[in-house]
Amino acid sequence: MKTHFAERPAFREPTGEERALLDRLMQGDFPGRDELARLLVNIFVRNIDADGGLELQTQVQGRAPVTKRIPIEAEARDEDGIAIHALLHVIEGKPVELELFREDGRNVKRLPDPSEFELVVLPPMPGEEPS
Repeated sequence: MKTHFAERPAFREPTGEERALLDRLMQGDFPGRDELARLLVNIFVRNIDADGGLELQTQVQGRAPVTKRIPIEAEARDEDGIAIHALLHVIEGKPVELELFREDGRNVKRLPDPSEFELVVLPPMPGEEPS
């Protein structure tokens, strides 16, 4: 069963592991990546759930011309072999959330090392506008 925080914690600087996972996502090749990477250089985060999901608040001006709300995602395996997904959400050109979840809906047991995540870039739908 998923658990969520009753009260939102304050924004803070990302931990080394959180930063490494965001950096890993920026290794994918997708439209707007370079601009999005610049927006992630100076960012504050706060935990939004027990899986390690983060609300993101960039401190950098500008927008990334991404073509999808989730321009990049990644997948790795939890300690019991169930897939964990990491999705970077972008709204109006700003990174707003790093979503983490297990395929079976249970809570993440152990977040894999960022280097273990395989990147997934889905092609844009025909006629899709930048978000």
